[in-house]
Amino acid sequence: MTDPAIATPRHQVPVDVHLILRRTGAHGPEVLLSRRAGNVYAHGLQHLPSGHVDPDEDAVAALIREAKEETGVIIDPGDVRGGVTVHHRSPAGSIRAGFFFEVLRWQGDPTIIEPDLCSEMGWHPLADLPADMVAYCWAGLQAYRSGARIAVHFQQPGDPIEYRKDTEQRLTLIAEPTPRAGGLDLLSEPLRAFAERVVGRLAAVRDASWSRDISRAWRIEGAHGGAWYLKVQQNDRFHQREKDAYTSWVRSLGERAPRLVAVDSTLRAILITELPGRNAHGLALGPATQQEVHRQLGELTARFHAAAPAIAVPQRGPSNVERHLERARPHLADGDEDLVRELSARRLDLPDESEWVPTMGDLQLRNVLLDGEGPDIRVGLIDFERAEFGPPLRDFARLSNAWDGRKDLADAFFTGYGMPLSPADVRRLECEAGLDAVSGVGYGADHHDPELLARGLRTLHRLRTGTFL
Repeated sequence: MTDPAIATPRHQVPVDVHLILRRTGAHGPEVLLSRRAGNVYAHGLQHLPSGHVDPDEDAVAALIREAKEETGVIIDPGDVRGGVTVHHRSPAGSIRAGFFFEVLRWQGDPTIIEPDLCSEMGWHPLADLPADMVAYCWAGLQAYRSGARIAVHFQQPGDPIEYRKDTEQRLTLIAEPTPRAGGLDLLSEPLRAFAERVVGRLAAVRDASWSRDISRAWRIEGAHGGAWYLKVQQNDRFHQREKDAYTSWVRSLGERAPRLVAVDSTLRAILITELPGRNAHGLALGPATQQEVHRQLGELTARFHAAAPAIAVPQRGPSNVERHLERARPHLADGDEDLVRELSARRLDLPDESEWVPTMGDLQLRNVLLDGEGPDIRVGLIDFERAEFGPPLRDFARLSNAWDGRKDLADAFFTGYGMPLSPADVRRLECEAGLDAVSGVGYGADHHDPELLARGLRTLHRLRTGTFL
């Protein structure tokens, strides 16, 4: 045993973070690179936005900080994804560990914030990176492109700092573990342990997440039969909302919604029963079947809205319309901005809602399951992480996108709901839908969600042309 008094000091290395800000360009995926300037290492070469992790700072927080300091973009922690970890040695012999993180959604346009340290910033095809890059950065991006999770890039004395083709062999990709049968490797060990404590040993796992969402969902099958859904919410607020909804309001839907089986708030995870049916989003259905679906949706929405006693309407806060317009303005059609301001002003002139009720917050066809066919079709609802007290019209406004050019579907919904809209309700619904639409346009543009952006623009067009309902 080594005498502690004469023990060799432990090996310590710096830790740095690298931002793979990624978008889809005309010729495929692109990443943001900046050219280093001033009295810095690798002056004149291109590199990912990056920096060191400060003492007592975690790697994700460091990435978000460096991104804002160097490019001005704002990144939510839930939008950060693991890319690759690189163990690197420079030609001078210094060793470090670098975390390369992928980010697909952010707020703001990248711009040069530190002109004394950066002379140029631009997007480059991931499949055709420029030659004048720092070799370390090139190695991290090549490892990321390959799908590796860990890589070693040990340069030799005399190697150049910049990338050069004849030194590509310095990069070594570390092989991944052999995948588990049945997709069990899709779950982290803590998530798998949580699920197996509840349902027993797992036999199969399938990713069931929506591609644009940050919350994740998996369909899991037990080794002795049975299937459930395991979901992890993107933040504590959404987790608390969905957990509370399942333990209270969702019960009003009976067999038309999943049942809560277990919760692990440390993991922000819930386990729910599987609801039979196929997702209604994008399904081609006959007119009569569509009307029946929306009639049942009206019935289920009425049940949910009556799941708890209504509450008094909280005092109305300041409007966010100008903030939403600022984000959405580059994408709006002529007349949209004036329309949104008019709707915002009209909303202030309308009498306040008499009460707030439990609302689903995200009532749209992708959260609807259909079981059966034709007149025997049965409608179910999923996804309650946005459930909260609010005006009933909030749910109507989101679903109204499915009524574009189909007044019969709106009529079927309100027949099922059991309450036709009054003229005042229609005016209030138009205001709610317009503000929701411009918010969606801005969010969709900032987070590279073309479907959400297009949906918001369609709603504004319907409002502008008098074809909303």
